[in-house]
Amino acid sequence: MAGTTLKIAMSESDRTLKLLSGAKPLPGFKLDVQRESIEDIFVNQISQASYDVSELSLASYLIAKGGGDTRLTAIPVFLSRSFRHNAIYVRSDSPYTHPSELKGKRFGFPEYQMTAAVWVRGMFRHEWGIATDEMEWFTFRPERVPVKTPATLVEGDIFEALAEGKVDAIMTARRPPAKLFPASGEGGVLRRLIPDVWNVEREYYGRTGIFPIMHLVSLKATTVEQFPELPKQLYELMRAIKDEGIAELLETIRNATSNPFVWESAEASAKLMNGDMWPYGVAANWPQIETFISYLQEDGLLDRSFTPQEVFHASVQNT
Repeated sequence: MAGTTLKIAMSESDRTLKLLSGAKPLPGFKLDVQRESIEDIFVNQISQASYDVSELSLASYLIAKGGGDTRLTAIPVFLSRSFRHNAIYVRSDSPYTHPSELKGKRFGFPEYQMTAAVWVRGMFRHEWGIATDEMEWFTFRPERVPVKTPATLVEGDIFEALAEGKVDAIMTARRPPAKLFPASGEGGVLRRLIPDVWNVEREYYGRTGIFPIMHLVSLKATTVEQFPELPKQLYELMRAIKDEGIAELLETIRNATSNPFVWESAEASAKLMNGDMWPYGVAANWPQIETFISYLQEDGLLDRSFTPQEVFHASVQNT
């Protein structure tokens, strides 16, 4: 096994950099790191299983599993999590300030099946009282997983479409360009829908316990068959790297980021989340994954549920 090369593709963060750079090696393996956009990584992995290990959209992974695709397995390492209340945008001159006011309106997503979009539609139904068929949906790029959706696919840029009034609101994981949405979040052509959105997100977490999972780590099934110890080994290493990243974020001897108030924010997050602000593992995360699966079923993107054993590799079930 010594020196076996694994093709790996992930976004860079304090949860992955030490792995990708080799600062924290994966014993017995060499990593062939692929430098690609996160969107391209997802398309390559879900369509061709291009990587031995990759970051992957939770929704795309589950939809593929539901369709009988057995080329991938996963470990409960969640490289992206995000509250998406703050990712809903309207024009600055819009009269709307709450999602419940968007009933019957034109709403855009980059893709219908993307994980963030599934979470937001679930919140429309369960938090804000708007059924899926009470909105007019638009998407702005082809779906990476073949699915039937009620959305209309349109050409053009999602941010420009909102700025030009072609849709009433959008949800997008990417921040709008600075020419439309300044660094301050104020005074631009676009604004966030919800005033005081950061406190709204904290209230949502306090009430539901959900810190929405966006991406997990997938592994090619044929690679795991050859190296059955790999999933657990990778899980333990990536958990340690994540824990080190949080400790370094809290350390005041140096600035880990360019955010002047990062320590205040990090300490507030640790307090709100009882110390573990970015949990890995099956036990801590399965309840919200079950919620997410139910949202996929309500969307018509899945026709069945899953057990943890079907979603994650056998070696990480007790994490």
